Amino acid sequence: MEINRLAVQPGRMTAWRIVVPDRSRWRPDSRRASHAQEEHLDCVGDGRPTWLAVAFEQSGAFDPPAFTRAVLNWIDRHEALRSLITQEGSAIQRFTVGPGAAALNGTEVGDYANTSELVRRMEEFFDAETSPLQWPAYVLVTVSRPGSTTVVLACDHFLTDGYSLALVPHEISKLYAAAIEGVAPRLPVVHSHLDYAESERTLMAGLTVDHPAIIHWRELIAANAGQLPDFPVSIGSSKAVAQRSGRILLFDAAAAREFDRACRINGGNTMAGIFACLAMVGRALANKQEFHTVTPIQTRHDWRWRNSFGWYVGMSPVSFSAAGGFSEIMGAAKLEITRAKQTARVPFSRAMDLLEAPLRDRFMVSYSDIRSIPGSHLWASRGVRLLASGSDDSHETYLWINRSHEGIRLTFRHPGTVTARAAVDGYLAELVTLAHQASHATSERWQIGDHIILAEPKT
Repeated sequence: MEINRLAVQPGRMTAWRIVVPDRSRWRPDSRRASHAQEEHLDCVGDGRPTWLAVAFEQSGAFDPPAFTRAVLNWIDRHEALRSLITQEGSAIQRFTVGPGAAALNGTEVGDYANTSELVRRMEEFFDAETSPLQWPAYVLVTVSRPGSTTVVLACDHFLTDGYSLALVPHEISKLYAAAIEGVAPRLPVVHSHLDYAESERTLMAGLTVDHPAIIHWRELIAANAGQLPDFPVSIGSSKAVAQRSGRILLFDAAAAREFDRACRINGGNTMAGIFACLAMVGRALANKQEFHTVTPIQTRHDWRWRNSFGWYVGMSPVSFSAAGGFSEIMGAAKLEITRAKQTARVPFSRAMDLLEAPLRDRFMVSYSDIRSIPGSHLWASRGVRLLASGSDDSHETYLWINRSHEGIRLTFRHPGTVTARAAVDGYLAELVTLAHQASHATSERWQIGDHIILAEPKT
């Protein structure tokens, strides 16, 4: 999913917190956290924020009672939002409440005439209130002004993936409209991520080192000198430093369709074509004859999880030859992506445990096509954007490539050093050129300097 910088027009900020007034309604729940969630808990001991968020606009005068009913109906629909986790040492215990147990309290924070000050206050609120070991690990903010309201939901990553957040604007807007009109909302039935997590645990219990997914990971690690891959161009080394982030427009809607046609004519598809271009950049700039990365892939294989709120993403290796021309490289990428979709069904932490390799991803490429998400055709008019907390990681270089109805954008983050900045900017500039050459589109309109949006590290 594309991750953007938080930007909100000035207005009156209200913080919304979910509570369960009757604590006796919490019940022990034997369903276990997923492997990804357990790994996440192991990594949050340093106290750094790990939230994801979604922001969207509601037109018209803000109706707090209707908003309250909409949010509480949304919470009742998704059991993951009514469950908490406690941890003592390695012991994890879950507690859950049923529908109707939650209440929503709004607190006016203040009127803000300055966007920077408003955003700073919101980020402080999200940082403080979204720990995975407190309940709730999610909060909402509204920023109201005459004629419109910005709604922002922030959740610790423990609870959600980007796709789940992408479902929120459509679902809450439908619930809000129904509350205003006094009618029953018309939304599909959803199933519980808690059931998914428990079924995953059961399914993975008998996994062995001979499983194809474990072999896939072993091959990637062997090809990278016992590690997971680095960014293809050297970004130097550093201690913990605030990361730099930004985004570029690779293709507008028309150019994205042209690129897709070029990929399909050559036996591939858009995702394989983008990965092929990334491999070609590594070859051109660093003489990399193979492309290595890891990629997150949706694991909503069962229809029950299609509209469910939770963390349904697995990591997988992507490794293929960069030899030949665009069509040959894309063919290799397409085969590897097909394999990756199977490997992603095995949780990353489970694979690392079996390999006795406590490794971490350092270079990640994510591709997603959000055009089938309910309401996505309205994202541009409704100002929908996905957000993330900042990072000071000294190694991670991440690329999110997102196809929407408006085109294909690439969002990035990397250590905020001079060396890393030069390496990533050079890589992305070459990517823009090669991608448009591959689709036979002119590249003059797409110079990286004209279309880059940056979030420089905080000082």
